[in-house]
Amino acid sequence: MIGTGYAAADWTETCRRNVAGEAPFTVAEDNRLALMFLNAGRMAWDAFQNILFRTAGSRHARDGERMQRYFRDAATYWTHVGPSMAEPLFRRVGCDRLGLPSEHIALIP
Repeated sequence: MIGTGYAAADWTETCRRNVAGEAPFTVAEDNRLALMFLNAGRMAWDAFQNILFRTAGSRHARDGERMQRYFRDAATYWTHVGPSMAEPLFRRVGCDRLGLPSEHIALIP
C-alpha cells in the first residue's frame, strides 16, 4: 500500500534522525505519523468493504472462503481501538501545527 509505505519510510527516517542526534522524536512527530497510519487503514477498510467485498458476491462470504477471512480480519482491525483515535489525533496534529500543546487531548474516547 502506497500510503503505509510512505508513512513507514517517514517513520524510519524520523527514528534515524533521533538516533543520530539530528532531531528528537517528539510527541508532535508521533501524532503526525500515527495519523498517517490511521488514514491508510481507514482508506484500506473503505476500499475493502465498499468495493472488494461488496462486489465479490455473496458466495464468497461463506465460511471457509478466502474473502470471508479477509473481511473478518479487516473488521477486526476496524473495531480495534486504533481507528477510534482518528478524531483526537486530528485535533492533536492541528494543535501541534499551530504550536499549541496537544498532550491534554485524550486519544482513547
